[in-house]
Amino acid sequence: MSSNSGILIIGSDTCESFGKVPKTSNPKAYFEFDFEKHMQKLLLDGEKPENLNESSVGRFAATEIMRNGKQYYEFGPDSLKNGTIVSGVAFNPKDMLLRVKNRIGKEHWVNENVIQYKKDSLYFIQQIVCDALKEEEMEIYQFLKYLNKSKSKK
Repeated sequence: MSSNSGILIIGSDTCESFGKVPKTSNPKAYFEFDFEKHMQKLLLDGEKPENLNESSVGRFAATEIMRNGKQYYEFGPDSLKNGTIVSGVAFNPKDMLLRVKNRIGKEHWVNENVIQYKKDSLYFIQQIVCDALKEEEMEIYQFLKYLNKSKSKK
C-alpha cells in the first residue's frame, strides 16, 4: 500500500531561519550564536539590526617607531600602519588613550600620543594596551549586566 500524502512547505529551500542554530562541530560557534541572540534580546528587544556595518567598530593600536636609535611608541585609533604591535576592538578608541596614559609615567610622553621608552619594551607596551582594552571591555559588560538586571525587573 503506497501513501500519496503531501507536505505543505512554506518558504523556499534557500530561506534561512533567523532563530535556527546552524549545524557545526565547533562549540565556539554555538556560543557566538547564543551570545548574539542574547544581546539582540537585551539591547534591541529581540530585533536584528537592519544593516551591520563592520567598519563602525573602532580599533585602538600601539605602533612601534625607531628614530635615531631611540624607541618610540605611538597610540591611537588603528589605521593598519606598518609597525603595529598590538591592536584591539575599542568602543571609543579616542578615549582609550587616557586609559593608556594612566598606566605610563608622565616622563615618557613626548607629545599627546607618543612615548619614548627603553629598548626591548615591546612586551611591556603590548601588556599595557591589552590591560586598557580589557578594562574597557569589563566596564561594557558590567553595564550590559546592569541593563539585563533592570530589564528583567520590569
